Amino acid sequence: MQISDEQRDALQELLNIGVGKAAGALNQMLEKPIRLHIPSICIGPIQELQTAIDTDAAEFHASVRLPFHGAFSGSTCLLFPTQSAASLLTVLTGETQNQDSWDSMKEATLTEIGNIVLNGVMGSLTNVLQHCITYSVPFYEETTIQQLIQPRATQTPEMMLWAQTRFTIEDYNISGDIILLMGVQDLGCLLQAITALLQTADSCHGPTGTR
Repeated sequence: MQISDEQRDALQELLNIGVGKAAGALNQMLEKPIRLHIPSICIGPIQELQTAIDTDAAEFHASVRLPFHGAFSGSTCLLFPTQSAASLLTVLTGETQNQDSWDSMKEATLTEIGNIVLNGVMGSLTNVLQHCITYSVPFYEETTIQQLIQPRATQTPEMMLWAQTRFTIEDYNISGDIILLMGVQDLGCLLQAITALLQTADSCHGPTGTR
């Protein structure tokens, strides 16, 4: 599947709008200055996910997954390496790994953060592109990249959109990844919607509506 530079730029801008809104919501909830941005994205076959993230396939990550269906279907994940997840939790809650409440606090906190970030991203896509999406309940899991790309239903997602994500909290630079897992047809629908948005903007000789 081919993606033009214009489609990539528009998609990255939409994702940055989404994480920007999520950062504002997290700022209010946690009362800490948080900045999120997406410096790069890539799209390709799901088998390339491990290479894109550049990590050991057997390494465990903290993941919050949000399944969705509608005009296009799939699931989106917020994925943290173990150390980034631990650092993020300590910064936000003051909890340390030697405390008895660590595991329950980690799951609850990261699920809430994932819910905010992923809803911000998907909301940005669907609102601007004017498509209706229904979400399932987000859930937390600790998983490897190999497990993440294994089939969970009869129809396996064939493509992935990977967006490198940076969380800046005061003096901390915590990395994570936002991943959309979709079938070829669903990803094609998303790209067609972005193309239509760009064509509308060009015909009006004005802003794209994504700025």
